[in-house]
Amino acid sequence: MSGFDNASETVRIIAATDTATNNDYVIYAKGITGNITLNLPAVASIQPGRPYRVVKDAAAFTVTIDGSGSETINGATTLVLAASAFHGATVVNTGTEWVAVSTY
Repeated sequence: MSGFDNASETVRIIAATDTATNNDYVIYAKGITGNITLNLPAVASIQPGRPYRVVKDAAAFTVTIDGSGSETINGATTLVLAASAFHGATVVNTGTEWVAVSTY
């Protein structure tokens, strides 16, 4: 949650490869000029049930969400948000892996 109140989620805009932090909730890949990767933290370092909402603009490039090391997202080591369209995913830490609970 944001530092302003307990109902708001922080939003961070990225335009290059980056790593999600404990302070992130919504990560918006905006204005990217090449394919980028968003690295997730290790599941052991984040509270189970913790979501990240990742959204990309309609840029002609992909955003790859990458689990830490060999950690998986729905059984795969990465989840790719396709190029040339507005896409997003919400990934949640189960305590042992990441699960994409919604994608679009």
